[in-house]
Amino acid sequence: MLQKEIHIMKKLLFILFIIAGFKSFSQFDFRKFYIAGGITGQYLTHSKYTGYDINLTFIPRYNFVELSHEATLSIEARPQIGIGFRNWHIDNGRHLIFPKRMSYGVPVLVNFNWGLNSEDSSLYLLGFYVGGGYNYTNVISKDPSYEAIHGFVIDAGVHFDGSPISHISFMYTFGQNGNRVYGFGFYYDF
Repeated sequence: MLQKEIHIMKKLLFILFIIAGFKSFSQFDFRKFYIAGGITGQYLTHSKYTGYDINLTFIPRYNFVELSHEATLSIEARPQIGIGFRNWHIDNGRHLIFPKRMSYGVPVLVNFNWGLNSEDSSLYLLGFYVGGGYNYTNVISKDPSYEAIHGFVIDAGVHFDGSPISHISFMYTFGQNGNRVYGFGFYYDF
């Protein structure tokens, strides 16, 4: 049943990307394009292991619908790469060390943005966003015990004015077979 839901979610996201692409293609404006970067920490629960990742994250975002001067709809990707620690070895009933592996993730999101950083013309000193999409998180390993966690993701975040860390985010991924990813990030809006 979950595979069917994942397949439907992938189709819906693909349709949203196509609609957003056609709508914004003729109206592309670099003032609607935003970039952020920073660090994302994740805690993962899988049926075979638990673990955590520390990743560098790049966030390109494009506002494809302007609802008002203070509210927009955007599409964004958050490609991540870093180091992941997985605790899946069990020896005589006890867990061994966390093996280190190169980790990566690719969340793709559609968000509602309000206030600061929703548009260049925003007059507020604080802004927020909330949305959802699809996330794929994995580590690079030849060991078949490691499996990717992927599924529907919800996210929320806050933008601050005048701070070196101008963007804080939380993501929660409902993965396949009850697997979960909890993510928290600190970013700088360029």
